[in-house]
Amino acid sequence: MAKKRSHLAGIIPIANFDDALGTQFPSGLLPLEKDFTMIQKSVYECAIAGCNTIWIVANDDMAPIIKHHIGEWIYDPVYLNRARTAIGNDIARRNIPIYYVPVLPKDRDRRDSYGWSALFGMHSAWYISYRISKWVIPQKYYVSFPHSIHDIYQLRADRLAISHTRKNYFLTHEGKTIKDGLPISFSMRGKDFINCRRRINELTTKTYEPPKEGETYEDMTMLPFEERWSARWFDLETIFEKVSEEDAAYNEVEWYHDLTTWEGYRTYLGSRNAIVRPEVHLTKPHQLNRLCIDEEGEE
Repeated sequence: MAKKRSHLAGIIPIANFDDALGTQFPSGLLPLEKDFTMIQKSVYECAIAGCNTIWIVANDDMAPIIKHHIGEWIYDPVYLNRARTAIGNDIARRNIPIYYVPVLPKDRDRRDSYGWSALFGMHSAWYISYRISKWVIPQKYYVSFPHSIHDIYQLRADRLAISHTRKNYFLTHEGKTIKDGLPISFSMRGKDFINCRRRINELTTKTYEPPKEGETYEDMTMLPFEERWSARWFDLETIFEKVSEEDAAYNEVEWYHDLTTWEGYRTYLGSRNAIVRPEVHLTKPHQLNRLCIDEEGEE
């Protein structure tokens, strides 16, 4: 019997990040090591975790510079190392496509919190895959936050747990996960996405107050502007409240740094924790031309 293949989609939220670092460019382009930025870290993390596709959620104001920096695909580092010892190494290598999606205009200034960007990346991965074929729909999603740092190489041993289609996977730091509001990587299933989105729609305010019994549309009271669409302010803990922890797998990271603030970024740079920069050809931008031949001349 042939082994059932699953589609693990990597999600990297960038849109709607509350940037407190004060840069004049996307702060995800700040370096973690020499020639190795936060966004490159997340892309490589998704690759080493076993993602089949990578979806970067970035609006039109940031997507062009990020795409120029990241490119359109990345090698799977595991298969690349195997290919070096294989006879047909061109066949053994595996490329992971990278897609860029903006948050829909109808959600902006309504539901577009930072956590919503991750959920919208999942929706985009599902919808676009569904339009192609039901056989390529993602069964699971792995979320990596550019502004958090931990030892991404330890994920190599957890590939099977991350892609498990019936159990979620959480990285933890001091016992805290994404469900505690900590921006640290995790994986979730499609039904968790549905439950999270449904919960957001239940909690958020809208333009008008909820109608009272017998009240018509003309009688409804409009909320003050600052009280409308409260979902745009929801934190990560609220957004991912409904992610299931039943039979979940947990992995306590050896070290972790939150880079969402300047103090956290300086603390990381001054610490002894560091990520060894991957080989250059694993992180440099790879582009495809109109004939689907990459810049290295490979079909």
